[in-house]
Amino acid sequence: MIRMSILRNYPVVLGEKQIGLLQSIRFDTARKRVCALVVSCGMRGKQIVSARQMRVIADGFILVDGTERCRHAAQHQMFPFIRDTTGMLVGRVTDYAIDTQTLDVLAIEMIPGYGPHEINSRIWVYGYSASERSDEIVIPDILPGKPSFSREGDGVCVYRR
Repeated sequence: MIRMSILRNYPVVLGEKQIGLLQSIRFDTARKRVCALVVSCGMRGKQIVSARQMRVIADGFILVDGTERCRHAAQHQMFPFIRDTTGMLVGRVTDYAIDTQTLDVLAIEMIPGYGPHEINSRIWVYGYSASERSDEIVIPDILPGKPSFSREGDGVCVYRR
């Protein structure tokens, strides 16, 4: 498992040549899986690498089999807003925990609220679902158990089972 914030700016290698740096990841919210990588290729713009074209996420780089040109209409946000099941806005996403073997999204890290006290705390949420809106996800209105906190920039996060 690895955090998306750790993968950001990893070199993406096609064959023997670095084609760019990982900018972001697109998700299939219904299946909670990574469906594509968005690679920043400098002056050449952005390229998309589908999940089936990814060979391995190694220590320090990502090896792929092919890319395709990124369409601006296909770009979307990575679920920045979080609502609870009652519809109340409760925070925003700051990071994702990804299984490097299966490309499943195991958890999301969120800022719980918008006040000055909440802005420095992070909560890992394991149970979430897709919203009807493409820029939101839904979490339970009462989070079970004590949430685990971490600070942004930590390379390791602890997961509850």
